[in-house]
Amino acid sequence: MITLENIKKDFNPGTINEKTVINNLNFKAQKGDFITIVGSNGAGKTTLFNLISGAIFPTRGRILIRDREVTHEPEYKRAKNIGRIFQDPLAGTASNMTLEDNMMITARKGFKWPKISLTRKVSKEFEDRVKVLGMGLEHRLKENVNTLSGGQRQALTLLMTVSSNPDILLLDEHTAALDPGNAALIMELTRQFVREKELTTLMVTHNMNHAIEFGNRLIMMDQGEIIIDVNSEAKRLLTKQRLIEMFGEIKKREFENDEVLLTS
Repeated sequence: MITLENIKKDFNPGTINEKTVINNLNFKAQKGDFITIVGSNGAGKTTLFNLISGAIFPTRGRILIRDREVTHEPEYKRAKNIGRIFQDPLAGTASNMTLEDNMMITARKGFKWPKISLTRKVSKEFEDRVKVLGMGLEHRLKENVNTLSGGQRQALTLLMTVSSNPDILLLDEHTAALDPGNAALIMELTRQFVREKELTTLMVTHNMNHAIEFGNRLIMMDQGEIIIDVNSEAKRLLTKQRLIEMFGEIKKREFENDEVLLTS
């Protein structure tokens, strides 16, 4: 589903501020993989997502999506196949529009929903879709999204994203700004939607417990490289402490990221 071949990404090339953020990275994700991604600050996790989504292009190497090269294809052209959710709950919805209008925007993308006018039948379909969130939002379709809590908005963003039927779902620390209760709810919805839609999913997280609990594969990045890649039974046997020990054994230094280390 996703192939990165010999990817290098330099910022400010040819200047005194030149910096290599991704260095000779090779990576493959198979259809249906749910891959969790951890690493220290500056490891290259978000840059990896930006490269896959087309927000930036590599300095060197090739990117393929579904065996089609997209190395220099812009983000808007890849958007039909890739859904991305960011850390900020405000980023995925239009604040001054109603829940119903936000859902209509998703429908109007036309990925697998028909181009439709807002009839009572359609409103009922939106009610049914929002009801699965278990937040009572089906009774608030006429309210503006800016009246919702951060957890409710992130849940709505998740629902809208998966409803657009992407092949690939990129989750960029999508629970980091939420309190523990809402984060747990969003993670369970994530598990449910990924399974139901059979989405190929990459999830960057600072929560090592989430990284170990969710998905079928875990990778750790450091200084623009993948240094740990475990799946199946090996992943199920992992613990947070063992993962930190593996980092030290490979890099010969301590893992340094307070946000990760302090997350229970």
